[in-house]
Amino acid sequence: MATTAQMTNSQSLPLDKIRTNESQPRRTFYQESLEELAASIKERGVLQPIVVRPMAGRSAGFYEIVMGERRFRASKMAGLATIPVIIKNLSDEEAAADSLLENLQREDMNPIERARAMQALLQFMSYDRVAKTLGLSETTIRRGLELLELPLAIQQELISRPGAGEGAFSEGHARVLLAMNDDAQAQLRLAQKVKQEKLNVSDLDKIVGAIRQFPQRKEAFLRVPVSVTEQILRSLGAREERKRPYKAVTAESHLKTLEKSAVGFGEMLDDRIGEFLSAEQMNQLLATTAELSRELENFNMKLRESLANKDFGFREVYIHCPLCGRVELIGSLRCSVCWTILRRCYDCGNYDRAYEKCGITGTKVFIAEAENPKDFSKSYKCPMYKPKFEAQAVKLRMAS
Repeated sequence: MATTAQMTNSQSLPLDKIRTNESQPRRTFYQESLEELAASIKERGVLQPIVVRPMAGRSAGFYEIVMGERRFRASKMAGLATIPVIIKNLSDEEAAADSLLENLQREDMNPIERARAMQALLQFMSYDRVAKTLGLSETTIRRGLELLELPLAIQQELISRPGAGEGAFSEGHARVLLAMNDDAQAQLRLAQKVKQEKLNVSDLDKIVGAIRQFPQRKEAFLRVPVSVTEQILRSLGAREERKRPYKAVTAESHLKTLEKSAVGFGEMLDDRIGEFLSAEQMNQLLATTAELSRELENFNMKLRESLANKDFGFREVYIHCPLCGRVELIGSLRCSVCWTILRRCYDCGNYDRAYEKCGITGTKVFIAEAENPKDFSKSYKCPMYKPKFEAQAVKLRMAS
């Protein structure tokens, strides 16, 4: 790598004259992979020499590996006595850089090993020089070093291979867990959750975000599937939304959504469902609908209070739409389904059909108008309207 480096031609050295480098970037050697390489070396020999450098002091006469520790280990497993080497006279800095560059070219070097190697280079190089040496940006180097801020247990999860039936724990997962560095126990449980439930990075990010936003529900988020986490978030989000200032445009949007959802929900209320569910499932369903019923009753009570405050003389009187039959409050004025005017003189108990007039005011109202009123008709908002027939529907009483 350096211009001062001296290199001899390839030669053979006894394996017992070679020592591994304690600062070697690669720390993880998978047994299965080494056995495969050893089998190849037995059959074809070592095709590419390893690179070593002479050792000094008490270790004089021995050589330290700069590049090729996997080949060295596999050669020992294969029972070789010697191995082809290229001897270079390298400084510590040059040896570290060469070793790192060689390993960075290998796809199977894990992110923690890369980060540790870059950290070692920074002991005698500046960020700028390391970046130029490795052909990386300073941002990439700093992002790599961030992984070393994770607890050792999480670093080990990133190094280890997934077990049978487990999902992979990737660098992306590890980066998401950096946000949880203040809770090492939760980090480890989340790493296990990633492998057991085969979560992708987006799933984990969703769970971590949920824990940080609602720390009081952390235990639930750590235990439940990500789909349930999403349901809890929707529920909690709706509650948080209610604390914010309400806008008129929001009310209009909510009204349309509620009406559409109510129709769909009503269509699903078929009591035959109980014939096909287990007792446990029916208990769960009843708990869900009971909670919804409580929410609706509370919601209805608030609506009645608002109506009483805004509409002087509000009466909770339900009538059938004369066209489509939907049950509506007379204060709705028009049917929310077919838009028909609800208060018709023809259906009013005060209307005198024989004389075609209002029995209270004596105002003339012809049958044609009584049956098909317009928004300018007297019946449209008539405060004296009295339904002739009670709506055949569930009786909803005003809260006392």
